[in-house]
Amino acid sequence: MPSDDLFAEARRQLTICNSCRYCAGYCPVWPALELQTDLERADLTHLANLCHDCGDCLSACMYAPPHEFAVDPPKAFTAIREDTYRRYTWPHRAPGRAATGIAFTAASLVLALLSLLSTRRPFIVARSAGDPYEILPHTPLLLAVGAPSVWALAVLGRAALGYWRDIHGPVTDLFRPRGWAATLTQAARLRHMTGGGAGCEVPGRRGFHLVLLYGFGLCVLSTTAAAYLQNVLGTQPPYGYLSIPVISGSAGGIAMIVGGTGLWLRGGGTGFLWALLVLAASGMLTLLLRETVAFGPLLLLHVAAVAVAFAISPYTKFTHWIFRLLSMHHDNLERRKG
Repeated sequence: MPSDDLFAEARRQLTICNSCRYCAGYCPVWPALELQTDLERADLTHLANLCHDCGDCLSACMYAPPHEFAVDPPKAFTAIREDTYRRYTWPHRAPGRAATGIAFTAASLVLALLSLLSTRRPFIVARSAGDPYEILPHTPLLLAVGAPSVWALAVLGRAALGYWRDIHGPVTDLFRPRGWAATLTQAARLRHMTGGGAGCEVPGRRGFHLVLLYGFGLCVLSTTAAAYLQNVLGTQPPYGYLSIPVISGSAGGIAMIVGGTGLWLRGGGTGFLWALLVLAASGMLTLLLRETVAFGPLLLLHVAAVAVAFAISPYTKFTHWIFRLLSMHHDNLERRKG
């Protein structure tokens, strides 16, 4: 559907919703809608990203299809969110599974070549078991992970600022502490996915989202702890099984596999989710087999998965978190004004 038609249809449906207000207590979308007298494109974009797609409103709606009014807010909001991902990130086209697979294969081959050129040893075999720098020296390893990460942060930062200007206005409000405590608490609990208390219409989706979210956070903690041990305390890898990097990374990897698989089975299969699953599984195998000849190939596969996942993340539905977070923060600021 063309963009103008998409927003016109959403405006039609939400005008009916604003007259009915049967769902006023289901989630913050409907009280926020009540404050709007003229639904502009920015207002509709904000409401669509404030929605967490629990589906409770559609289940309770008396005007849902097959009624002639054909009110289906979750479907309209999903289409607007997809428009948001295209509009605020550059380039505007998300890679599919095939493109992700090709990128992963290419990254693996490039890393294998770099390993061979750097170490002068065939078949990426380490002389010291579990030492990643025996497979790929520090500088190439840092570039392989760091360059995609910096690119992703730059693209997401640009998208976040543009989105905030459109739905809210002053960028300075984004950096003030007020309202952030409530916003981050709601995000950490995925509170808005509970709808009117009945829970998400897709069983288990909120739970798997939380498991994946906290698993990813534990993996970030593992990487941060390893960087601290190496660059501040001077302790080089490999680290013991009872060290903070290994414990947090193991727990995070298992959680990402459980959460990602659960979302995949519930229809959330995307190129980025596939990359996350490969990332988590290869990381766990790298740890479990780090004292075997499989360590080198698995490490390169893991680094390739990290690089690809970070590089494609701004162009996938992964970006939903930053737009939802900003919409939640805008909503909390508006509530404080009220």
